[in-house]
Amino acid sequence: MRANIQTNTTGRLTPCLQQTIDKTRYLVEVHFSATSTQSVKDKLKRVILHDLEHGKQGNLRKRDKK
Repeated sequence: MRANIQTNTTGRLTPCLQQTIDKTRYLVEVHFSATSTQSVKDKLKRVILHDLEHGKQGNLRKRDKK
């Protein structure tokens, strides 16, 4: 995964991550709310618990299995 800085649709520079899986390149832009009251740790915990509750654990790809 490569870290990068991109210009988003509003013309602002934003950090982003690029990952190529199979033949598809994914570009994930990072953004933060100035009014947020949750820490990053709290947000990640909430997202992980939500995915677990809704059966979205995902399957490992063959190359990730050990």
